[in-house]
Amino acid sequence: MADYDRTAALRDGSAKPAGIDLTYIVSPPSETFWRMLKFDEFDVAEMSLSSFLIVREQRRTWTAIPVFPFRAFFHTYVFVRADSAIGQPSDLAGARFGLPEYQMTAAVWTRGVLQHDFGVPPSAMRWFVERTPAMSHGGQTGFTAPEGVSIERVPEGATLLALLERGALDAVMPSPYGGMTSRLNKTYVADLVHSPRARLLFEDPMAESVRAFRAHGFSHINHTVVLQNRVLERHPWVALNLYNAFSAAKQQCYGQIDYLLRSSLMPAFPVLEVQRRTFGDDPFPYGLANNRQALVTLVEYAHEQGLVTARSRIDDLFAAATRDT
Repeated sequence: MADYDRTAALRDGSAKPAGIDLTYIVSPPSETFWRMLKFDEFDVAEMSLSSFLIVREQRRTWTAIPVFPFRAFFHTYVFVRADSAIGQPSDLAGARFGLPEYQMTAAVWTRGVLQHDFGVPPSAMRWFVERTPAMSHGGQTGFTAPEGVSIERVPEGATLLALLERGALDAVMPSPYGGMTSRLNKTYVADLVHSPRARLLFEDPMAESVRAFRAHGFSHINHTVVLQNRVLERHPWVALNLYNAFSAAKQQCYGQIDYLLRSSLMPAFPVLEVQRRTFGDDPFPYGLANNRQALVTLVEYAHEQGLVTARSRIDDLFAAATRDT
């Protein structure tokens, strides 16, 4: 798992899951996902929700707990050229859109927002992916382009930033993880922020994030936590004990007075009171009751975009002991 403030108490041992000797290995999210998808390395791991939906359909033996350590409105991370005529999301029709890879959860949410909130379906754009098949999540799940969608690889050695700057791409959504670097990614948000040739599609990401939250009633969930079924079959109590420990670690984090100022949910929000008014006292809710609508929406988007052939039942994705949370 990444080194989140909300999980720091698990890493330093001040929050302990009952009955479990937990070894917390810090790893960038995209690399954790790739290692699990390719090598199935860990008993418990952070996992991309979109990749989890794909491999569950392929009968990978993982089950999730309703812990969601990373959330963000990634459509507010879309950049265009500074001198571009693209002024609003509807202008992306016909655009060449670059991103790390097509199946990533952030891209699923972004395409869903562009289609349902702004009227631009995925088929209206040409998609360009930065990761190679060997180093991509899709390369480990056998992902192929959905019918009616154009997906191409960027030229060997090229980056999303360089292609945008020279006009070979019209819009890009880079890797979001900031300092959590990974060998899978070449272009990060910070690269675009510091480029004089790039600007955000949404001039006021704060305002757009508030609009999206109020329009739909939830923030976008990107990651969950998965357990190996072989562990749950031997020790079914592990699921709830881990869930409780994650919840306790999050509450310890919330006890820090400056927590919301440092929250990764809305890095575009500089003002503590704006975050509190928008997201309340728990901007990272765990459990199914508080997240069901967001999960149903993501499942619908993944199916609509051709990543999965069937809509998963939400309860079937999560360990039985955690379904009442």
